[in-house]
Amino acid sequence: MSLAVQIACERPARAAGFSGSALPIFVDRQKERRRLEEAIRQRKSLAIRGPRGMGKAALASAVIGSLPAGLSAQCLYLHGSRDLRDLLRQLISRLYKFKDPPLRRRLHTEGVSALNFEGWLKNRSLNQLQGCLYRCVEQNEYQVFLHHFPPLTTPVAKVIKELFWMRNTPVYLLVRDEPDEHFDRALRLFYWGDEELLTLQPLPSWAAHRLLDDCIERFGLTQLDPSDFRDELLELSKRNPGAIVKMCSLAAGARYRHGGHVKLKSVYIDYLTGSSTP
Repeated sequence: MSLAVQIACERPARAAGFSGSALPIFVDRQKERRRLEEAIRQRKSLAIRGPRGMGKAALASAVIGSLPAGLSAQCLYLHGSRDLRDLLRQLISRLYKFKDPPLRRRLHTEGVSALNFEGWLKNRSLNQLQGCLYRCVEQNEYQVFLHHFPPLTTPVAKVIKELFWMRNTPVYLLVRDEPDEHFDRALRLFYWGDEELLTLQPLPSWAAHRLLDDCIERFGLTQLDPSDFRDELLELSKRNPGAIVKMCSLAAGARYRHGGHVKLKSVYIDYLTGSSTP
């Protein structure tokens, strides 16, 4: 590669279930990309861990978007669910929009169409939802990505375990790197170890500088003197790519300017609190 750092803001066209709001800026990490792609090709489940903004969703998006069409079409990405029922409903809804053949045949037999599908889905019990999901994944080689999934209670963990252990459907968990006893308990329940964990670390210094240079140009900060905030921004961001991008996007706002300088402390506070948008 001529550039070791690439920016990919657009969602890949073939990534089923991605939404633009789910995808932070992506800094190309060759080692991590190879690890995730290998897991997908070998149909091995994986937990991708890292702090907020470290690029977990963007990594998944970039890898899925680079796969051959047939393989990427098997990847179902789910962003956010409240509980087990919501998780199952969203997965089945994704399969319906994906035109899963077994599901479509069943719904046709029951007289369910696009007009009453949501009502049909709403009226299914948990057992019915689970049975429907399991039948679909048994007949097609799907791979399920769960980002911001519900708390890993025992019922949620059992469904996830059922998918990859009994139904041969790999599950990829995108998890914030925070103390989480439910997640640790789930890992023990899944019998997952280091081979099933991919932890995203802060960028190396050279890559963080390259990303910052790109963001300075992208967000129109070249008109300012970046020398007074470049080193401080990298220190405050802890070389977290999402933090670098978000802080630069905030710095582009007039409220954070004072003459030719950026009020970086205000930028940082608003980034941490999420109290402002660019």
